[in-house]
Parts: sequence; C-alpha cells; structure tokens
Amino acid sequence: MEISKKKLLAVIFLFSILTFTVGYAFQNNFLFSKHQPMGSVANVFFTVESPMGTYDLLAGNLITDIGESQVCTRGRAGATYVAISYVSLSNDATPLAAWTQLPNEAATLGATRALGTISAEWAYSGDSAYNVTKKFTFTGDITLQCAGGNWASSGDNNLYSAAAFTQTAFANNWNLTITWVYVFNGN
Repeated sequence: MEISKKKLLAVIFLFSILTFTVGYAFQNNFLFSKHQPMGSVANVFFTVESPMGTYDLLAGNLITDIGESQVCTRGRAGATYVAISYVSLSNDATPLAAWTQLPNEAATLGATRALGTISAEWAYSGDSAYNVTKKFTFTGDITLQCAGGNWASSGDNNLYSAAAFTQTAFANNWNLTITWVYVFNGN
C-alpha cells in the first residue's frame, strides 16, 4: 500500500497543528496560570520573566492582625505612620491573619526582603492609594508561592499583608516583579 505525497503532507500538516495546539494549551493552562478566579479582586500583580516568556499572576491579599493594628495605632493623633514599603518572599501556601512575618521567609538566591519603589499617592474611587513595586532577579533555583508586604527591612512583627500566588519554580536569572496596590478607605 502506497501513500500519496499529498496525503502524507496533509497528515504532517495536521500533526503539526495538533502538536502546536496541545503545546500552547499546556503552557497557558498548566504552566502559567494567567486567569484570576471569578469574584476575586486582584491588588497584587506578579510578573514572571523567564526564557519561556513573560506572564502575569494575579492575587488578592490578606491583611494580617498586626497589619490592622499598625494602621489603627498609627492613625491616632501624634503617631507617625510607617509606609508598607518592603517585599518579602517565601514558599508558604495560604496566608494566615495571625502571621507576624512570612514563616519561611526566603533570604537567599535573590529573594531577600527588599525595599520597593513607592509611587506617589493617588486616588481610587475617592480613597487614598499607593503602589509598591519590587523586581527580584534570582541567582539560583528557588520555588516560591507567597509574598509579604512589610513596614521594616528585616525581623518579625512587621508583616502588614500577605498574598499567595501559583507555586512557581524560578531558575537563575529569572525575574519576579511584584506590584502591590494599597488602598486605604477611611469612610
């Protein structure tokens, strides 16, 4: 039985299309979770840059108990407010309100707590807001899935907020840029 040249080319073409489609679906749906769950509000934006491309992970955050206390205490007359301007990373899964720092805070491979760039204050639906942005460049293989917003450069008892994202294995020279949007509603 002999296969004609046209049939062979058609089979190769269809196989190529199928391979591309399966690969594209795998990358977008399994490797890189780009979709925000229905009903959630993202205020933490994670941008991953790797040799495979750039993709975004979106998350909401949890304000910790000490974060709420910080705002309440510092809001009193005469107290000085300290901006939430540091970003920490870990491989912890689900943030808890009782955390006072990320339990397994990463302090190696380019994941050390770092000062972010703070935007000028801006208005959001009549409320005050600002962004903190920090780009991490990793110096080795590290797996992460949680970020923290801190008001001090190190130590415990200064974790204002925490956000979990899809667990991601980062490699040397990969980047993770975190933009945290803080909105303060005093109404």
